[in-house]
Amino acid sequence: MGLPTEEHVEEWLKKLGESDQPYAAACATLTVKKESLKIAKARALGDTGTAAEKERTALTSPEYQIAIEELRDAEYEKKLLELRRTQYTLGIDVWRSLNANMRKT
Repeated sequence: MGLPTEEHVEEWLKKLGESDQPYAAACATLTVKKESLKIAKARALGDTGTAAEKERTALTSPEYQIAIEELRDAEYEKKLLELRRTQYTLGIDVWRSLNANMRKT
């Protein structure tokens, strides 16, 4: 890819706008999954044994493992959208800088 053009900037601005809602949803999902992890752990705590044994039981439970996988997936989705949005913004900034430099000369 060469230097950014006005067409690139238009595309990036469009993609930034289109990604607002998915990014917000990914952020909200991540928050929910973090809380779900705590809930899964609390549900899986055993009734008997020491605190360490109860903790071990909870952390190795299938429900907790599923919650960890869902949290990982939510974090991945949020980060991917965040990185794409950053890439669009950086491209726009490069275009602005190039245009500002061309106006100076």
